[in-house]
Amino acid sequence: MNCREAVDHLYEYLDQELTVELEREVRAHISICAPCMKTADFEQAFLTFLEARCRNGTAPPELRKKILEQIFRA
Repeated sequence: MNCREAVDHLYEYLDQELTVELEREVRAHISICAPCMKTADFEQAFLTFLEARCRNGTAPPELRKKILEQIFRA
């Protein structure tokens, strides 16, 4: 797997929506590629931050709804 492929599957990987084999490949690439690891760490932290803000009720209701829809879009 190369960087482009890893990044293309990053959100599915973070949302645990990949097949076992593809997840293994992305994880293996991220574990040895510093730039991809940095990107994955940032994206995970960002998603965690958004989820926490929405749960705490600190975002206006309409913004909260839009963010949650985007995060959990199937």
